[in-house]
Amino acid sequence: MTLEKIYGIGLLKDDTEIFIHHGEGFHVLAHGNWYQDDVLEYMHHDIESFTWKDDNKLYIDVK
Repeated sequence: MTLEKIYGIGLLKDDTEIFIHHGEGFHVLAHGNWYQDDVLEYMHHDIESFTWKDDNKLYIDVK
């Protein structure tokens, strides 16, 4: 699964806040909306897991 596929199923909206991190320590690699450059860099990365919150926030762990 990739962020692009999550976007394709309609889970992301323009105002969804996205946090992308990797493994231990939850170091944030990118933060923002799907259309911002730092988030777009991860659109095709494999996702290990993700959590969507009711407050319109998406937390993604990349492999």
